[in-house]
Amino acid sequence: MKQASKSAIQEDGSFFFGEFEYALDSQRRVAIPCNWRKEKNASFFLLPGRHNALQLIPFGTFRETLMKFKKISFADPSASLAFARLGAIGQECECDKQGRIQIPQKLIEQSGLKNQVVMIGAVTTIQIWSKENWSMFQKSDQNDVLDVIQKIGERPEDLKDILKGIK
Repeated sequence: MKQASKSAIQEDGSFFFGEFEYALDSQRRVAIPCNWRKEKNASFFLLPGRHNALQLIPFGTFRETLMKFKKISFADPSASLAFARLGAIGQECECDKQGRIQIPQKLIEQSGLKNQVVMIGAVTTIQIWSKENWSMFQKSDQNDVLDVIQKIGERPEDLKDILKGIK
């Protein structure tokens, strides 16, 4: 494992910072950094993310979304299709004793993961990138993080619009 920066996690376990490089083992497992695992057997929900990355969401956080789903009728045609898609691609993951999760082959193929992966603390979630995709994405990024933080500080009520402007 190569640690590119230190990570920090708030006491409630809901914030993730840092960048870590790991190797996928022969059983498609990857370790979650120990300071990102609030509990001994931490649980996550794994989904395909944007930009060919995987999105790893703490199960407690994702549970809030699931509770909102219960308010929507499964008989609603659009909701039914969306629920089926989510159910087909989503994966519950629980860390083993060594803090590893197993990534399904289908998600590995969809995201282009190879032997080396990069785990990114994406503030409220974790993203898993192929080393190549993360390198390319970093080179193409034109936004200065401090400019975004300044805009949020100046106009916190416009947070959603500010974040939408980040490419």
